[in-house]
Amino acid sequence: MDTFTALEDYRLREKIEELFAVHKGGLDGARPRTWYPDNLRGRQFVQFVSLGYHCFLTKKIKEMREGLGKNKSEKSAALVKLENNLDKWLEQRSLTQILDWFDCIETTHVRTAMGNYRWSTESVQRDRLFLEYLGVPSK
Repeated sequence: MDTFTALEDYRLREKIEELFAVHKGGLDGARPRTWYPDNLRGRQFVQFVSLGYHCFLTKKIKEMREGLGKNKSEKSAALVKLENNLDKWLEQRSLTQILDWFDCIETTHVRTAMGNYRWSTESVQRDRLFLEYLGVPSK
């Protein structure tokens, strides 16, 4: 591992420890009230693991953004435009906002006396491209 890669990984580990220290006192702004110390340790462990995934996803998105809009000669004009749109969208949002955006994709079935209805939030091409570049398999 070269010097800068090691330094970047060390800083990510430091960030995880810093976030863990901040969240250790209470996630959701509430003090953890438990009867057993093991429950508290379990909660802290889950928080630590989630912060690790947070840092991993942040790093993955950063790597993906570095490749957006590159190799324009090998890509179609429509794909380059879509990648630029995705890059602008990612630049304007935090990781929490991105996860909230994908959290709302759902389908709701409603039965009424007048018939059955289905509402579905849709994903746009930008969303599908984002998931494809992250390595999420499509259905």
